Amino acid sequence: MPTTRKSSTPASKPPTRVAVKRSRGFGSAFVYDSLRDDILSLRLQPGSLLDETELAERFKVSRSPVREALIRLSGEGLVQTLRNRSSIVTPFDVATVSSHVSATLLMYCTTARLAAINRTPAQLQALQAMLKEHRADMKRAELAVLVSNNRAFHIAIAEAAGNSFFTAWTTAVLDQGQRLMGMYLKGTGGQRSDAQLNDHAAIVNAIAKGDPEAAELAARDDAMILFDQINSHLFKDSLIGQPLGALLSASQRR
Repeated sequence: MPTTRKSSTPASKPPTRVAVKRSRGFGSAFVYDSLRDDILSLRLQPGSLLDETELAERFKVSRSPVREALIRLSGEGLVQTLRNRSSIVTPFDVATVSSHVSATLLMYCTTARLAAINRTPAQLQALQAMLKEHRADMKRAELAVLVSNNRAFHIAIAEAAGNSFFTAWTTAVLDQGQRLMGMYLKGTGGQRSDAQLNDHAAIVNAIAKGDPEAAELAARDDAMILFDQINSHLFKDSLIGQPLGALLSASQRR
């Protein structure tokens, strides 16, 4: 009678759980990204107090990552440290709007012009797909989505321009401008004029044709529509005592 041999293979053991060690800086990066998004989308209003203890409890981290995140945000001008060492979301200073107007107009026009010359077929295809998605998003009129879409569109144009410095500068201008646009959109119930997306389409069409003059003109029209809307809804036809058109004209003479 044949004997049955017992397998020498030991019974399998359940897998050992390995504790994942959080690398240094991970918590700080998460806090930074979350707070930055809250600030730029206006979920954290200008002037809001940023209490380190409360933020540490919210993000389930110690105060050190919170402090590191606040330092980074302060370096970007989004957080302000007061004399008593407490931090607040940087108040919106109307006196800086004219500078933002000039910088935005310059970057819109410069990057659109260069994109018409330097864009790749893949970059053009991405812009066309982005424009189609943004038209669909317009129907939902969600503030955070519309603000994010405008930022993504102009950063994509800056990248197509082929100059890393212009991409960085455009990103910085747009990040600061997101708060301004968010204020405008809140005041209008999240609605934006279809004309602005039509100007986006005109920019993309000019880039597709390789026409730098037309791209620059369309980008200027895009900026002017936004500035006119901001001027009308936020500043009641004046900005620091001056018509916004006068400020634009002054910036173009420099």
